[in-house]
Amino acid sequence: MRLRMLLALLLGAVLVGCMGPTPEDLTPAPTPEPTPTRQPPPAAESGLDVDLPVTRSALQDIRERGEMRVGVLYNYPPFGSLAENGDLMGYEVALVQQIAERWEVDVTFVQVTRQTRLEMLLTGEVDMLAAAVPHTRDLEQFVDFSQTTFRSGAVPTVRTGSGITEMADLSASPVTVVSSEVASRVQQAYAQAALTPPTMTVVDSLDTAAEALTAEAGTVAVLGQREQMILLAEQVPNVEIPDMFVYVQPYAFAVRQGDTPLRDLLNLTLQQIAAEGDYGEIFRNNIYGYAADILEELPGEPAYTFATMPAELPDEQTTIERLRAGEPLRVAGMDLTSEPEPFDSQPIVDGFNRAVINEMARRWGVPVVEITDSVGEEGLGLLMDGDADLVVGIRPDLGLVGDVAFTQPYYQRALRLINMNDVTVNGVGDLNFRPAFALTPVDVSTDLIERNNGFPQVETAESLEAAFDTLLLRAIDAIVTDEYIAALMIEADDRIEMYPVRYRPTDQVMGLPAADSDFQALVNFTLQDMAQDGTLEELAVRYFAPYRPEDEEIETFSPEIWPGEGGYLGFGQ
Repeated sequence: MRLRMLLALLLGAVLVGCMGPTPEDLTPAPTPEPTPTRQPPPAAESGLDVDLPVTRSALQDIRERGEMRVGVLYNYPPFGSLAENGDLMGYEVALVQQIAERWEVDVTFVQVTRQTRLEMLLTGEVDMLAAAVPHTRDLEQFVDFSQTTFRSGAVPTVRTGSGITEMADLSASPVTVVSSEVASRVQQAYAQAALTPPTMTVVDSLDTAAEALTAEAGTVAVLGQREQMILLAEQVPNVEIPDMFVYVQPYAFAVRQGDTPLRDLLNLTLQQIAAEGDYGEIFRNNIYGYAADILEELPGEPAYTFATMPAELPDEQTTIERLRAGEPLRVAGMDLTSEPEPFDSQPIVDGFNRAVINEMARRWGVPVVEITDSVGEEGLGLLMDGDADLVVGIRPDLGLVGDVAFTQPYYQRALRLINMNDVTVNGVGDLNFRPAFALTPVDVSTDLIERNNGFPQVETAESLEAAFDTLLLRAIDAIVTDEYIAALMIEADDRIEMYPVRYRPTDQVMGLPAADSDFQALVNFTLQDMAQDGTLEELAVRYFAPYRPEDEEIETFSPEIWPGEGGYLGFGQ
């Protein structure tokens, strides 16, 4: 009994943000200050035998049993609930069933609660959690998360035709808020946006919120977790949910911290489900017909399946342990040559990446060693051999999942089309029967031209300089290539013009060791912090704006933000 009470207090404080109404007398425990060592999980503090980080992947157990055990909530529609006939139903239940079908294993659903789910995962009673688990920074010490499966957070339910479409529309207006936890975070969100917050009345049930919304006067909106507002909108006539969030709280599947094989296989399978069109159907069928959240799909073909995914966990020093011992951060992915070839855009990107890494290292208080001539495959090889800690400027690809971990995206690169100003070319779809060069990245540039023309005449060049000379001679009609290569060619001759479309903007990520969850969390947290305080945008403008058209704004890059305090395991506080 004492153990249960302790876990309820500790875990409730960590997880309550996504779980709906909070009793008025429950105050979340303050977040502890980051320390140089990992904090023991609540279960370990209670004397449970918990191996953290994990030393054996649950994927091995699932293969041996032919069954995966999944912790779900039995009373939290539309994610998991019992039907009248006793069957378990809901969005996360259906998604897990799709995963089990593709793995050709049985699935056993195990009932968990908000207070017991973390304990049951850490002690191995379940292999994974599909229980509306919020992706927060606090939980990164204990679990590894899949990619986001549902965007929760605070959204409003309003009367149809109210005209409320953004946060400012609710400023100083009377609103009803479901739970004190949501009210607190709404207050913080308005403060961060420098807006006057609504006048909030806090209630603890959807029934009370529905009464407030249907009253002739008074509240103009109900604010609550998105999944709760979807339920409310199903129950109350003539209401709608505007396309807006006051704050976002991502949900994801969770496995034990360090169980990267199971996490990576879950992500690969989610990608497969999305690519085959089943994800949207599962979402709509279980979330009352709502359009599915965007599940980011990566290019490429997976290198591993359920049967072949490596499940052995490495027993070696982590990157954070190295950094804590005073060793430098070893960075690959840059060229750094003092004499680049003509029109080589790598120095532009190197400048940006160097600035980003130096800022991260400054926040962590660690030195940096740059590995020259390590772009692309060379850098990835160094990473997988343990000779680099991080590779910048990677195009994420499903073929790397299982061997390389990815950070969140932190900038974009796109393709551009250029031509001589006396040669008319109306975009990449205007290259039928017309000679054009596909330059770096050759595979992507070639694919772009071929997919948009029935009769393309795609050629390659011996070098960027040779392609430039050929364009000037008008022996070709256009060049499709990396946007910064195109910019350098325009800079060299003002008779060249650029078509005003950025083709296939691709998110760029950093590559990290496949089985280093702590380091991955640290890098992601820091990138999020740099996005929120404007540092990423400032650096992008500084390094990329001189090579973009004057009237074209640099895109503001906003990675998904996971709630929580700054810093991780003593770094970047």
